[in-house]
Amino acid sequence: MKKLIASAGIAAVGVAGLQAADSKPWSISASLRGFYDDNITTVPDAVKEESFGIEVSPSVNYNIVRDQTTLSLGYTFGLKWFEDREPDSSDESHTVAASLDHQVSSTLSFSASNTFRVAQEPSVTTGTLVRVPIRGEQDYLDNDANVSLTKVLSDIYSVELGYNNRVINFEDAAFSALLDRVEHTPWVHLLGQINKSTVGLIGYRYKAVDYTDDAILNVVGGVPLESDIRDSDSHYIYAGLDHAFTPQLQGSVRAGVQITEFNNADENPLSADDDVTSPYVDANLAYAYAQGSNIQVGVKHERRRNDLAFAGGTDPILDQEQTVVYGSINHRITAKLNASLVGTYLNGDYEGGGPGVDGNNDEYWAFGVNLNYTINQFLSAEAGYNFDDLESSFATINRSYDRNRVYIGLRASY
Repeated sequence: MKKLIASAGIAAVGVAGLQAADSKPWSISASLRGFYDDNITTVPDAVKEESFGIEVSPSVNYNIVRDQTTLSLGYTFGLKWFEDREPDSSDESHTVAASLDHQVSSTLSFSASNTFRVAQEPSVTTGTLVRVPIRGEQDYLDNDANVSLTKVLSDIYSVELGYNNRVINFEDAAFSALLDRVEHTPWVHLLGQINKSTVGLIGYRYKAVDYTDDAILNVVGGVPLESDIRDSDSHYIYAGLDHAFTPQLQGSVRAGVQITEFNNADENPLSADDDVTSPYVDANLAYAYAQGSNIQVGVKHERRRNDLAFAGGTDPILDQEQTVVYGSINHRITAKLNASLVGTYLNGDYEGGGPGVDGNNDEYWAFGVNLNYTINQFLSAEAGYNFDDLESSFATINRSYDRNRVYIGLRASY
């Protein structure tokens, strides 16, 4: 674990989405849940395990708000104990992060954030808002850093420069071979005020994905193919609009192309895959239909990483072309009772892998409902249900599973 933490170069402390009480810059909270999970290892139905358990998650947050600067800091700890899991009956997670927003002048602003997580229950990000869990008795690390600079050029035009860096590191050798990587994503946006409620945008984004493990994934024609056979560079070229239909209804769309080059694919003597061009779409709509109630829906289409490298053939699987559709409803039933509903659908087509693999797809569904009742200003009760389902078209690999989880608990905050 210490090696993993050191390799991330932690430079920030905090948790995303921090909020402090109006009367003080700091806040503390803790949740206690009892849960039932019918597939604790996210495996096919024939071999899945179930368990009751207890989850505890305390956090501490600190916000500093000044005329031109906002700084958020915090830490969240998670502990899950499973009644019927051996030999390790518990999982731990630590999430630290920070965010800084600074108005340098009337025409120049700067923002930066960092989220760092280590845990024993790894999750593989397969879509923008989707995490398909894959169990491993091991530690893993995920560090996500962002920085952006916005400059107002005139009454109409402004420019935004940004950079994202993501580091993923697994302790287990099998996971490391497939998933350890560093992603570099700089971007530039030119924005124009079309009218008082509409902003147009022309953008370019570059994304370099470098797999960092030196493991040999396969030997093809006497040539050892290592993890970096799946390295890629992507160029995104797109245009977009941000529009406020009303003060309560707002939408955003980005559409263009993603040109992906697989830098090391030619090392495989039996592979011809080295680049591909695909659509890029990112659109969302948000509607605040009543006080404390809102709806959000969206869709995103792009090429992303996946957790398979070979599926029985000699041609490596390079990535997935994914479409993600998502939505959420938050509804205030009464002054003390709130309900939320979230849903996600992902369809991912595999690139590479050879005949019988190339073009195969995964379908992932996720659904969750939560009820929260405010007992007083410090204490609330909650209950919820989550469902996950992965359906894979691979005939040679049984990846499909479903998972049901229910929970009930209390949350305290001060």
